[in-house]
Amino acid sequence: MTDKDAIDNYLVWELCKEQGIQKMIIQGSADGEDLKEFVEKVKQKYNKKNYDRSEKMGKLQELDSNPEYRRRIFESCSWSRENVKLEDLGTTLPRFGGLPPEVISGSLPEVVQFVRKADPEEYQSVKYIMRLKEVPEVLNEFLPWVITPGKRESKRDRMNRVHGERDWDIEDTWGMINDGNHRTVAKVLTNDSDQIECYVGHRQSH
Repeated sequence: MTDKDAIDNYLVWELCKEQGIQKMIIQGSADGEDLKEFVEKVKQKYNKKNYDRSEKMGKLQELDSNPEYRRRIFESCSWSRENVKLEDLGTTLPRFGGLPPEVISGSLPEVVQFVRKADPEEYQSVKYIMRLKEVPEVLNEFLPWVITPGKRESKRDRMNRVHGERDWDIEDTWGMINDGNHRTVAKVLTNDSDQIECYVGHRQSH
């Protein structure tokens, strides 16, 4: 039932966001244990509702910033929980917060390397990632969604539309992060590992 786990984990995070967890993390207004308790309460309330699949899709519609796209991704993939090598991953395109497009077009290790050295005062995303690093209790509760094949090359037109025409050097990785870019980079920096646990959506060929 990994598809159930994937959507449940995703929706609980979205509910936590709706209730202000990102602001709490950025402001440092709660420590890791307080945040873990906060997440646990949201999760318990969600589980009590015992939503069926159709109701979960309704929650997705309500909470997600791009629900039609996310639903299409969820329903067109077969899901499993896997450990994936960082070198096999790339971040979402055409945007990952305000990070430079020439950085995010590379592989995940290149993005991690950039964030490690970047000035948090210059990039809001870097500041958020560094705050997330301080709360592994939250990071450990939520896994990123990764889609394979990544098909990052197919985002070239969108890169051109968003960032201007350029001969983008897009790393065509095995998988592309669909949700959880900030949490993924924070977790990599925290654990200093060459792998990360993800919900992997395997695209179904029709």
